[in-house]
Amino acid sequence: MENRVKRLRRWTSAISLGGNSYDSGRGRREGSKSSWTELLTLDSEFSQERPGSFSSVWKPVWYTGWHTGVLACATSVVTVLFINIGLTIYATTNPEYEMERGTGTLYEGNCDKSRTIGLWLHLGINALSTLLLSGSNYTQQCLAAPTRSEIDAAHARRRWMDIGVPSIRNLFRIKLERTILWIAIGFTSIPLHLLYNSAVYTSLAANDFLVTAVTKDHFEPGAYSNITDALISNSYRSYNATSWGGSYDSQLFSSVLEGYDTSTQSYEDYTPSECTRLYNTDFVSDHRNLFLITKHTSNTTHNNTILDIIHVSGEGASPSSWMCDYDQAGGTGQVYTSSPPTCNPSKLTSNVTGGLPWRVMLTTGEEVEISGCKSERTAEKCKVQFSLGIMIVVICCNLVKACSMVMAVVRSREPTLVTLGDAIDSFLRIPDPTTMGICFADRRFIKREWRRGWGTGPRQWKKKEVHRWWTNVSKTRWITCNVFCLTTIIVAGALLRLGLNHDGTYWSTDLKSMGFGKVNSVSRVTLPIQSITQAILLANLPQTILSFLYLTYNSLFTCMLSGHEWSLFGHHHRTLRVTSPRPGQRSTYWLQIPYTYAIPLMILSGLLHWLTSQSIFLARVEISDPLGKETTTTINTVGYSCIAIIFVLTLGILALLTAGGMGYKLFAAEITTVGSCSAAISAACHAWGEGSEEIVGKKVHWGDVGIVPNLGVRHLTFSSQEGVRKPIFGEVYAGIGGEGE
Repeated sequence: MENRVKRLRRWTSAISLGGNSYDSGRGRREGSKSSWTELLTLDSEFSQERPGSFSSVWKPVWYTGWHTGVLACATSVVTVLFINIGLTIYATTNPEYEMERGTGTLYEGNCDKSRTIGLWLHLGINALSTLLLSGSNYTQQCLAAPTRSEIDAAHARRRWMDIGVPSIRNLFRIKLERTILWIAIGFTSIPLHLLYNSAVYTSLAANDFLVTAVTKDHFEPGAYSNITDALISNSYRSYNATSWGGSYDSQLFSSVLEGYDTSTQSYEDYTPSECTRLYNTDFVSDHRNLFLITKHTSNTTHNNTILDIIHVSGEGASPSSWMCDYDQAGGTGQVYTSSPPTCNPSKLTSNVTGGLPWRVMLTTGEEVEISGCKSERTAEKCKVQFSLGIMIVVICCNLVKACSMVMAVVRSREPTLVTLGDAIDSFLRIPDPTTMGICFADRRFIKREWRRGWGTGPRQWKKKEVHRWWTNVSKTRWITCNVFCLTTIIVAGALLRLGLNHDGTYWSTDLKSMGFGKVNSVSRVTLPIQSITQAILLANLPQTILSFLYLTYNSLFTCMLSGHEWSLFGHHHRTLRVTSPRPGQRSTYWLQIPYTYAIPLMILSGLLHWLTSQSIFLARVEISDPLGKETTTTINTVGYSCIAIIFVLTLGILALLTAGGMGYKLFAAEITTVGSCSAAISAACHAWGEGSEEIVGKKVHWGDVGIVPNLGVRHLTFSSQEGVRKPIFGEVYAGIGGEGE
């Protein structure tokens, strides 16, 4: 043993002087090569190149190690790129899809069908977005994984690096080329998630219409009706419109009547209950002008068959309130956007459907009973549209991401320690002299003592019980994830409360009727929005926040599962799980999160993104005049759905509780809590009594391997032999050598 300790000290001197290196697996010196060259020779499938060299000869390496996983991610990203390019080219070149000012129309017609198409398209977009997000996260974790030479350089300065988890810390200590690729992949995710969901959107078509109260003999031959007298005597009102009256409105109403006279086939007869159900909607898209037929006749108290006229606009809030608030419908400049209506059209509809009479108070103060309706039927013109400009931005970001991933596969050929197995394999083959003598070190010890260069020596094992999964996650990660998740949930809950209060002011109805992603006149944000671009950015801001939350949530699970894998080595003998296996080792197709966790996390992310796209969304409404000849108003704002927000909050709270429940699970055995700390992992890997090639090719077990001769204290390390025991509480342990010896 004494000879072995001397050999290790000679190897330490060789590292510090940058001269000869010692091959612990073969037991001989090799001259004229620096330590980093020896580290590169550990993985024969990688080419040797100087760490500072930016250019190198290309070699196919995608079939080795983590390159296979990154290649799969790159393939999925390239597939998404081709899908985006193909669909964009098809949509812009297809003569059936009209292009106007960078906006294409994929479908125009039935509003329910357009809403269904939009829902499924957004579901597909969020599936593709989830592929991009998960592939980016996987590749970034591989790029940020350190090489052994980078770890040795950091340990020499009493700094440590993350192993097996997503890390920003490592970016300041890894090769510049990998850092640039990491940043490129990360930053291209921002515009993708900020714009992708608004690349396709639905545009609702609504109609302004005239409501005319007439006598029951208005449509009989010879009935007397004077439009001019009706407009003057009945003080023609404009409901929910910002401008009303004037010669234009007179001509408009005259044209409506003429349209009825010349094309009566476009009008259909309805009962009062059918009429109230038909017009009890925010945006009337399949009907337009309406005649309310009263029980009055023109030869009794009225000498004109036209009793009253109002102009209803879909621009304001709750435009269907005219049905029970007819006498208040309008007035100079009155718009029901600042003050709620005094009636409930849904209640009126229910009453009339139940058999109660529909009575209307005219603007003249007279109350009349409605006996029937004539409504003008129109073709629906709701649209599913896409933005060519947004798709170009998405494609550009997608292209940069794909190129970065391909470069990560081709350029990164120096072996990196991606998984715990990679780190254990490396540290067992070539022990790290900076962590000798501290086999008991955990993450806390490294932060508080080792990094300050304080002397180390034998110490008692003070852990009495098996720790829980959450202890393997640093406080910074816990605080970051929990604070952001709780803040988001609290803010979303507060906004939901405001939304429910706002919606309840205008109507009382069940949440189901509001629907997912359904545009209505009330559930719209009140912020001043000047353009469709502002509406798009505001509507998709939660998508970007949700992507960041997914990354922190994924990082949380990665750390906990990494600790679980580490604890299994303290429970029984296990084969090393490495990215580039040798005989006696096993390969891996995942990093630190097994597929049993990774796939549900991806599904959770995709579902949350989709639900969020249905919770807050771009609301675009094109309102046509009563003649249907031109679009008088286009509304570009952000809508919200309270029922969808409730689903998002429920799923988010369940996800947070799930993480907490997972963190409460116990590890498999008593073992040091190393987290992702490279120095703590290194300290546990100073084997004794076995050759490095012998131990890494077998199943290994971490624990008490006995008393080290000439030191008089016990040692904790990995061993492939039988008889490894769990650490004994109160027992003194130390490594096979100390720095001061």
